[in-house]
Amino acid sequence: MGGTSAPSRLRPDKRRAILDAAARIFMRDGFGLAGVDDIVAESGVSKRTLYAHFESKEALFEAIVQELCDALMTPLRDADIGQRDPRDALIDLGRTFLDVILAPQGVNLYRMVIAEAPRFPELGRIFFEAGHEPAARLLSDYISAKAVEGAFRDIDSRKAAEGFFQLLCGFMHERALLCLDTAFDRDEIEAQLSAATDILLGGIERSEIDD
Repeated sequence: MGGTSAPSRLRPDKRRAILDAAARIFMRDGFGLAGVDDIVAESGVSKRTLYAHFESKEALFEAIVQELCDALMTPLRDADIGQRDPRDALIDLGRTFLDVILAPQGVNLYRMVIAEAPRFPELGRIFFEAGHEPAARLLSDYISAKAVEGAFRDIDSRKAAEGFFQLLCGFMHERALLCLDTAFDRDEIEAQLSAATDILLGGIERSEIDD
């Protein structure tokens, strides 16, 4: 592919134009059908400029997925659950998670990554580590801290955290991915949040029997 320009000559506005144009093309056509010529035309830069910023279509795709994951998951990573009441903390964290994965951009990104992961395995790893992993680690650390305080039983906090997010998704995420539902009623989301939280707390909260 084209050579790499000196960093000082790479203009941030050109990189931004390339990323924005490529994101639209990839979301519309998928990785396999998206053409570099289409991205060049959409971004208004030359092919040489594109390759100066990104050495390949794969590198460009990777940068877009990383950026989208960061944007979508920032609210979740920034969630402050700390010393809050466990039920309130789990409800708020779960609500943020569902808002992320059920958002149109989140659903489209998930579809795109799943479709391309068999041909581009590294993309799946990037997606998982930028999205799912931080969420699971955040909740796992919270559960572990509560276990040390004596509020939760001494359990595998990572498995409990992963189980909570699976309970949250239920069939809602799958229905969104399959285009069976394009929007969810807020009451349905709140009911799912309450059910998942009650199930988790019922399994991990310390009772008199545990003492």
